[in-house]
Amino acid sequence: MYAGLSPYEALAIYAVIAYMDSVAGVFFPKGGMHAVPVAMAAAAEKHGVDIRYGTTVTRVEHSGGRAVAVHTADGERVAADVVVLNPDLPVAHREPARPLAVVGAPAALLPSCYLLLAGSTRAYEHTAVGGAHHTIHFGRSWKGVFDDLLGGRLMSDPSVLVTNPTRTDPSLAPPGREIYYTLFPTPNLDSDLDWRRIAPAYRDHVIATLEERGYEGFGDAIEVEDVTTPLDWAARGMERGAPFAAAHSFGQTGPFRPGNLWGENVVFTGSGTQPGVGVPMVLVSGRLAAERVLGHDPAYRSRAWR
Repeated sequence: MYAGLSPYEALAIYAVIAYMDSVAGVFFPKGGMHAVPVAMAAAAEKHGVDIRYGTTVTRVEHSGGRAVAVHTADGERVAADVVVLNPDLPVAHREPARPLAVVGAPAALLPSCYLLLAGSTRAYEHTAVGGAHHTIHFGRSWKGVFDDLLGGRLMSDPSVLVTNPTRTDPSLAPPGREIYYTLFPTPNLDSDLDWRRIAPAYRDHVIATLEERGYEGFGDAIEVEDVTTPLDWAARGMERGAPFAAAHSFGQTGPFRPGNLWGENVVFTGSGTQPGVGVPMVLVSGRLAAERVLGHDPAYRSRAWR
């Protein structure tokens, strides 16, 4: 689903995703994924960056093709030599950057997902499930899953991801407790699904599916939970409720993905711009943004940063 394509249609290069997951392995930071932005923020502040949490930027002021300031919801105007925008790219185009860029979403977005985060009293290490850090449970209807998702329907035979971070880092939960991240791919909001109506019943479906796949007593063991539906992703600024941004069809892959630079001094980062989706790719987009700003990228050296 990171590619947004059925494997029957995806380029062979996307086999690298399965290779990394199943052969090369993945890294998990001690302290959880949240530890990564916390560490990056600490490094930035150490070098004099002023981070203003909870501040909403309402628009970018521009003049002659250049950004000159950003305006916040509380009426402050912050002058800027360069503006780096990290919202989902279509949202950045349509809202704060407007009218800096053309309004419009990518031709094709990735599917969305239903995400259940659960704090639980149950561990499954010594069960048939196995209690691995990452477990992908495949349904029997492999092709049917992609037909459903890309056709705007809920999965009839779910293939799901269950992540158990406390299996690797027990400090993430109180003693005797476990964390479960359960992800069920769903269509994005281009479908006709009414998540206001179906969300409660879909939670029951998620719990029942997990228990059928070997997570005995999963529902009864939940002590605290947080649910994110496609509507919630949209409310957080993800275009059409698609948290993984534009699909990686050929015309939206690598150098064909929307570029990082607009005009002379507006730079985009994130999964919607080059090079693409996933933590490594998004970090690369941040590096590309830094190179644009600092003028280290040969392709942009001729630009005048005033």
